[in-house]
Amino acid sequence: MSYCIRPAHVDDSAAILDLVSRTPQHGLLHLNFERDPDFYIGSFVSCEEPDVWVAEEAEAPGRIVAVINIGRRVVYVNGEPQRVRYGHDLRIDPAHRGGMLLHRIFRRLRKELGQGEWMQTVILDGNDASLSTVGSGRAGMPVYYPQGEIETHLVYTGGLPRRAAGNGLVARRATAADLPAMQEFLDAEARHRQFFPRYQLSRLLSEDRYYYGLRPENFLLVHDAGGQLRGIAGDWDQKAFKRTRVLAYPGVLGWLRRLYNAMSMLTGGMRLPAAGDCFRYRSLHTVVVHGNDTAVFRTLLNAALADNRDCDAVVCGFFAGDPLNAALARYRRRVMRSLHFLVCYDGDPRNNLDPSLQPYVDVARL
Repeated sequence: MSYCIRPAHVDDSAAILDLVSRTPQHGLLHLNFERDPDFYIGSFVSCEEPDVWVAEEAEAPGRIVAVINIGRRVVYVNGEPQRVRYGHDLRIDPAHRGGMLLHRIFRRLRKELGQGEWMQTVILDGNDASLSTVGSGRAGMPVYYPQGEIETHLVYTGGLPRRAAGNGLVARRATAADLPAMQEFLDAEARHRQFFPRYQLSRLLSEDRYYYGLRPENFLLVHDAGGQLRGIAGDWDQKAFKRTRVLAYPGVLGWLRRLYNAMSMLTGGMRLPAAGDCFRYRSLHTVVVHGNDTAVFRTLLNAALADNRDCDAVVCGFFAGDPLNAALARYRRRVMRSLHFLVCYDGDPRNNLDPSLQPYVDVARL
């Protein structure tokens, strides 16, 4: 079968969303990761410069059968800001899997990447189809170089609040007046974290699409007893452009869901939505703590949990080796693991990275 592989444009949004509806994830639950009402809202949240490509059948122009975004965002690499691609949002119509379409897409994208240019990508652990296909390194495909494991935590908001007593730390919501101090804090801390996004917080006061739906008050600040800023984290309600919907509970799971929810009401666990409904969660983003102080991080997380009790969970994530990751062990949560790769056609980019820098991930932008 012949395909037309081309850059997408904004008028393709409806056709891409139709493809998204045709590519649910079938596992223990049948899920769909929705991007309505406009595919490009989420594309600009993930990448400052989206670079979306689509494939359509040559005989049926307008019907999109595959999509991928290899856009760029500015992140810190070895302590300096650099424009880096992020490969994500890969969807292929089930009727077109197993053939040469994916190979043709990557062969076309090879022409877009500069010599030695690499991109980040993340694959959910257990997604054997993606790991065996795009991660195979077969002829014509880029090589996927493993660069750490990410743990994403769905921290339940139910149950008793968790308080850190007697440490002198105070959490509060930010205001526009805090932005200069927040920017100075982020700039100082970002250079010590590999892949940390370069954030320009003044853009919160505009209609910048990279910060869609965010305002200064969406950030939490923690100060110590002396008034020094020690940590920042934001909570982000993304349901206006990114949702996880349960399509079906196969077999007896529909009945077990009711039992599970009854137990969760007693134990403070996470509610499972009815078939057709979405999970209720908010994402923690821009998590920065001076000196990786776990008491500061817990103060931030506790404040986020207390402020988001109308949801079932607050989602946050770290690389497995991050010192803050261990602080989550005391919370009721569910953990999902993903594999992080650096993707390149021209050799291993890991050789040029400073191994002393702790890698960073903002799961709200994955």
